[in-house]
Amino acid sequence: MAPLLAQDDAATQNGPCRLYTLCVAKIRNAPLEAYSPCKQFLEQTSDDDTPQVKYVRTWIVYTLCVAKIRNAPLEAYSPCKQFLEQTSDDGTPQVKYVSAWIARYEKVLPYVEFLQRLTTDKNAPWFVYEPDMGIQLPQTSDTDGPYKIQISRSFSDSNEAEMLRKAEAVYSGPGKMVTDLFRSLSYWADKPPEEMAPIWGTLGNDNIQSTEVVTARAVRYYYDLSLAAKANPHLPTGFDAVATGLKYDGVIKHFDRYSHNGNTFENVYVADLTLEWGFTCGGLCGMGFTRNKLVVLDANGNVIAVYLDAPVNSLSWVS
Repeated sequence: MAPLLAQDDAATQNGPCRLYTLCVAKIRNAPLEAYSPCKQFLEQTSDDDTPQVKYVRTWIVYTLCVAKIRNAPLEAYSPCKQFLEQTSDDGTPQVKYVSAWIARYEKVLPYVEFLQRLTTDKNAPWFVYEPDMGIQLPQTSDTDGPYKIQISRSFSDSNEAEMLRKAEAVYSGPGKMVTDLFRSLSYWADKPPEEMAPIWGTLGNDNIQSTEVVTARAVRYYYDLSLAAKANPHLPTGFDAVATGLKYDGVIKHFDRYSHNGNTFENVYVADLTLEWGFTCGGLCGMGFTRNKLVVLDANGNVIAVYLDAPVNSLSWVS
């Protein structure tokens, strides 16, 4: 997208010419200030076939494309596609950048559409993914040897058991999931999910998922990984598991009155879910964390509040 300079004749001394000159100067030296004079130049120009008009029009579309990629990626596809259609030079850094982004976007689009369909409210802060309520978490305590597994789920009756399963199926809202996905677009495009399911974590150190939200699916992932390490320490991730540690405590209790973070509830059930994971693959190889989620349910079992504000949720260790 090399700029074309205005011709030095009498016809170029009009307003559009001066605006074009200013537009090109801003594009070169202060691109963040170029949009206004470039837009004014197009508004005052009736000839759409000149090289100058084509250049400015393409630059504006590119600017819009990049702005949408940064601030509203779901709205970026159309202007970015338009930019590529208006550009004949495939070798410029701008074209390469936009082409790569388009290719990644198209790869993740089916997954993005799946995430968006998880709720009817795109701004929902959390939701219950009902298929997860069927995930089985065994009650177990195996602390012998290097691959330790402790899973404890506490409830007083079948009603509380059902509520606990629901609490373990609560995720952050799809809007947050989509935002997080686009922040790591290259990762998701290169490694699309094997299964269409909500996002509970991201790939961490040693090619192992790092939990962001405690769910039954997350606990089951580390449980299965622990069993795999016991059977064969050389994991599919490419690392040798010297030791692993999984501890999960899921407790639900009834409260006549419950307060948290300035909010007070009456006659509610509170599920307190804490997941600890540690993985060691050598002296300077490993990772781990503790994560917590509080879920408040009313007397009918409806989720009315979710809290992810435990200090441990922002901490992890890596060796």
